[in-house]
Amino acid sequence: MKADKKLIKEIGGFDTAFADGIYAVPPNPKEPRVKVRALWDYCKQKGVEPKDLSREEIEEFLEY
Repeated sequence: MKADKKLIKEIGGFDTAFADGIYAVPPNPKEPRVKVRALWDYCKQKGVEPKDLSREEIEEFLEY
């Protein structure tokens, strides 16, 4: 029971450390960005999942 209270207190401290509520790591500027919306639309049109795309198809959705 004491461990639960301690955990709740730690979580509360973590939440207050990020006033805007954003818990994200900034992207690496050296890595390509993925055009997610276009990728999703393409996969939906083709009836496939992103994991099933060829390397050439994936390259169409990367922005360097």
